[in-house]
Amino acid sequence: MACHVEGVQKIEVGEFGAIEIILQQIARKLQSNQCDDVMDTAWSFLWNITDETPANCSRFLKAEGLTLFYRCYIKFPGQMELVRNMMGLIGNIAEVFDLRDQLMIDDYLKIFCTLLDNLSDGIEISYNSAGVLAHLVSDGDERWNTTKAKHSRSHVSDLIVRATELWDLNARRFINYRSFKPILGLLSQWHAVGSQQWAIWALANLTTTDRAKYCRFVVEEGGVELVEQLVSSSNSTNAIRNLAQTVLNNIEEWKRSDIEDNLDKQETTAENTNDSS
Repeated sequence: MACHVEGVQKIEVGEFGAIEIILQQIARKLQSNQCDDVMDTAWSFLWNITDETPANCSRFLKAEGLTLFYRCYIKFPGQMELVRNMMGLIGNIAEVFDLRDQLMIDDYLKIFCTLLDNLSDGIEISYNSAGVLAHLVSDGDERWNTTKAKHSRSHVSDLIVRATELWDLNARRFINYRSFKPILGLLSQWHAVGSQQWAIWALANLTTTDRAKYCRFVVEEGGVELVEQLVSSSNSTNAIRNLAQTVLNNIEEWKRSDIEDNLDKQETTAENTNDSS
C-alpha cells in the first residue's frame, strides 16, 4: 500500500497508526525467531512510508523503531533483503536534520560502519550505509561530539571514502530517486570529505547509468553550479574532482542527445506534414 501513496497520503497512513501496527508485527516475528517474507515486507513498507516524510520518520522513532532495527540486525545479520530494507529506512531518517542525531549512538554507528564492507548483495547495502553516515558526518564536529560517540567523526569520514572506492561506477541500481535535494545538500560540506565523496559518487553513478532521467534532476534542482565548484576548487580531492567532471560530462552528453532527439522529432513531424499535404 505504501508504494502507491504520496505526500499527504503517506502522512495520513501514518496517522491511522499503520507504523505502530507494523512494528508490533515485526516484534512478534522477532519474538518467534522468524525472518520471513512478512518480516521483509514489513520493513519494506516502513522504508516506503518514511521516504521524504519526516512526520512518519518521527513516528517510527517514537514507537521505539530503532530498538527493533537493532534487535533485528543482531538476530538476522545475514538476511540481506531484510538488511537492505532496514538500511533504506534508516537512510530516510538520516536525511532529516532534526531526527538524525538519534542515530549517532555507538551501537548503531558500529552497524553502519560494518555494513560499508557488505557487497554480498551488490553495492546497495554498502551504499545506503555510507549515505546514512555521510549525513551524520555532514553535521560537523560539535554535533557529533555532543552524542559522546566513541567512533571518531574523521575516521568514519575516511571509511566512507574507502567504501566508495570499491564500488563499480557503472553498476545499475534498484533505486528510484524522486529528488536529489538531500544529496545536493552534501556537496558544499567542505568540512566533510566523506559526505562530499558519497554524494558526488551517487550523482556520477546515477547520471552515468540512467542519464535521461537523472541529468535533468541535477540541472533542474540547481546542482550544476555545485558540481562545477567541486571541479574548480583547490580544496577538492582528486577523486571528488574526477567524479564531478564525470557528472558534468554526462550532463553535456544528455543535452546533446536531447537536442538531437528534438531535431529528429521536428524532422519527422515536417515529413508527415508534407506527406499529408
